Amino acid sequence: MHRAFHPIFRGLNEERIDEIIKTLEPFTADAGETIFREGEEPEGLYLIEEGQVQIYLAAYAFNRRPELGMIKGPGDYFGEMSLLDRRRHLGTVVVLDPVKGWLLTRDLFFGLADKEPMFVLNLARDVVSRTRQADSQLILELARAKTAAELFIDRMKAIIDTSQAINSTIELDHLLNNILKRAAHHTGAEKGTMYLVDHDTGELVSRVIQSDRTREIRLPMGKGIAGYVGATGVTVNIPDAYADKRFNPDVDRATGSRTTSMLTMPMLDQERQIVGVVQLLNKRNSEPFNREDEEFIQAMSVHASIAIRNAKMAEKMVRQESLAAVGNLAASIIHDIKSPMTVIRGYAQLLETMYPDAEGKRYLTAIEKQIDRLVGMTQEVLDFSRGQIKFQYTKQILSQFFTELIACIQDDLKTRNVELITDIPEETVEAVFDHMRISRVFYNLVNNAKDAMKDGGTLTVGIKDLEDKWSLTVKDTGTGIPEDILDEIFEPFRSFGKAHGTGLGLAITRKVIEQHKGTIDVESVIDHGTTFVLTFPKQVESK
Repeated sequence: MHRAFHPIFRGLNEERIDEIIKTLEPFTADAGETIFREGEEPEGLYLIEEGQVQIYLAAYAFNRRPELGMIKGPGDYFGEMSLLDRRRHLGTVVVLDPVKGWLLTRDLFFGLADKEPMFVLNLARDVVSRTRQADSQLILELARAKTAAELFIDRMKAIIDTSQAINSTIELDHLLNNILKRAAHHTGAEKGTMYLVDHDTGELVSRVIQSDRTREIRLPMGKGIAGYVGATGVTVNIPDAYADKRFNPDVDRATGSRTTSMLTMPMLDQERQIVGVVQLLNKRNSEPFNREDEEFIQAMSVHASIAIRNAKMAEKMVRQESLAAVGNLAASIIHDIKSPMTVIRGYAQLLETMYPDAEGKRYLTAIEKQIDRLVGMTQEVLDFSRGQIKFQYTKQILSQFFTELIACIQDDLKTRNVELITDIPEETVEAVFDHMRISRVFYNLVNNAKDAMKDGGTLTVGIKDLEDKWSLTVKDTGTGIPEDILDEIFEPFRSFGKAHGTGLGLAITRKVIEQHKGTIDVESVIDHGTTFVLTFPKQVESK
């Protein structure tokens, strides 16, 4: 050991230093080892030559937080406080890196202190300096702790405020809007989007309120950053959106805006299941979203998921009550009209025998079909309201089937000044479907088209053979459907521009199409008309 290695021996003559060095005992300790614990008296003064130790001061050794401790390495020493004042204990000393050094035993320490005033002076100066450093460190840590506590309190206030706000309504669309506003406000985001998971379709659904109407935007699970977060539950925090390959800049190009930072997080319920995704854009002052922003969204998630669940339950209850009311009305109507309709149908059949000529028979057959259509419409509403729509699949010749349906609407269209254009192939193409349900779909679309052409227009009906599929197109030249409600026209009790009807026609239509494993596409232009294209497989398995 070099005689000048430790400054506490500064000022002693060389012979005295040599004597001290000869009396030192070597000590070693491995990483993780505790040299002594709080309350224990050290064996002497430990002089470190290699390695490091962590000292947790006795005043707050219970905390064992590294930032509230003291690290000592080569050239340092420890144990002096307990030697100088037995009422004070150093605390606990834990080895960070393998350490070795020299031990000045208690007896030698006190002997040296009695005979060498310079040693005591050096030690006192060093102890005062170290105590000041420790006090300064403690003050800094207390200031940091105070700041952290204030931030924590602010976050808790924000969570409470957000919880109160999002639980102030059970109307789902306004609830989602509240959640998004609070999330953007407390994270400093410029804007954002709130998605819900639709487990039935495997999609993310954004319900946006525009001009007092709700518009749905559907995103396939796994597509884009929001879809990725919805599928994996992994948070994506991007400081520079354009530097990330997953970012799609099409929206920026369409809106003229520019996305900088982006935070996309899953909304988790109490069971850690994903109920939605919140995507926030452009943190204020061009800063990236930070860990505190993520923690806030995470804390908000449970409150938001409970509110969303309650809102969905309320929405479902209202819908069920509405369907029940419609079902009761439909049941009453069927009960009232079945008997007279049966009588009318019987007279029509009787008249067929009395007037066997082709022209008379055609009109009487049309009367019978319209009676069946009227009863079938009411029964269909009743079945839908009870969730009891049954399907019976049979093989049909498309051209023959739709020619008969068109014959039932021609006269009505003429009285409404609507020109009918048909494009039905003469080929005997066959397909399997429920002819009663597809008839109802056809009539629903035609009736909607007539309502959209109050002053007349053109209705085009087309059938196409698509190898293993077939399609039905119904196109009108009516008022059109606003783009912001196109996504909701298939929801029950939603209608546009109609003063009558139940609002169930297109909801039933979608149900029938889904049951047939088909698809439906809608295009509409205001004041130019609407086109519905329905595509079905030619073979449908009976369920």
